[in-house]
Amino acid sequence: MTNSLRRTATAGFTLIETLVAVLILATAVAGPLTIASKGLHSALIAKDQTIALFLAQDALEYVRFKRDSNALAGVSPWLTGLDACVSTDGSVACYLDSLEQHPTVPTACASPSTCPVMNYDQTSGTFQYTNGTPSFFRREVQVVTPGSSTTEAQVIVTVSWSDMGGVTHSIIVRENIFHWQ
Repeated sequence: MTNSLRRTATAGFTLIETLVAVLILATAVAGPLTIASKGLHSALIAKDQTIALFLAQDALEYVRFKRDSNALAGVSPWLTGLDACVSTDGSVACYLDSLEQHPTVPTACASPSTCPVMNYDQTSGTFQYTNGTPSFFRREVQVVTPGSSTTEAQVIVTVSWSDMGGVTHSIIVRENIFHWQ
């Protein structure tokens, strides 16, 4: 009889064995959840970076449009219409809305990094300054004419934003443009 009582007592799990099993199970579940969370966060950052790059490209295309329009119309100087953005040392910044009715004029910012936040218009799916709800993207354009050069300028477009965690990101696109006429 003592033998059968001993077998029954040793057949169950101890508290320590149960806690170890629960710990292993929790680790097995937490690992994939952490990976999924990090993947979602990375996807959101990638989405914002893509939007910022398109916004920067849009501003760069607008500057090219103004340069080409001036050249085709015989307007001199070749950067006419971008006066609010032009400086020799990069101390001037402006913002522009490529969706406004033409002729649109870029507006000077008080200083670099103080341009207004862009609005997102949900009905048209566009970013602009006049319609929509404020987004978290801020775009500034600088046109730097190096030294005494009258045929070359560097366009610097900076798009910055803060993510949901409050971390500030920015994308800077630079391109040299030339007076091609």
